[in-house]
Amino acid sequence: MTVTLFVPNIPEFSPLVRAAEGVGTCTVRPARNGDWRIEADTEVCFLRKELRLTPAMWNSALSGGYCGRIVEYGRDVLRIVSEDR
Repeated sequence: MTVTLFVPNIPEFSPLVRAAEGVGTCTVRPARNGDWRIEADTEVCFLRKELRLTPAMWNSALSGGYCGRIVEYGRDVLRIVSEDR
């Protein structure tokens, strides 16, 4: 099972989409029904400071929903893995 992160198509969340586009293990699907889709086979990991997201945006990063299992979601790291792991 893949990891999927649904990211609302608003400018404030664009750093998540741009970062995922630069990761070879991620596939970014164009915005549809108001959300971008970031997909990965085994895991996705983002670092808040690298993305330059404010704490408020960071804390709402999963507001579009996700498929997978959160293994870390702290002040600076978001890591979601496949349900198979």
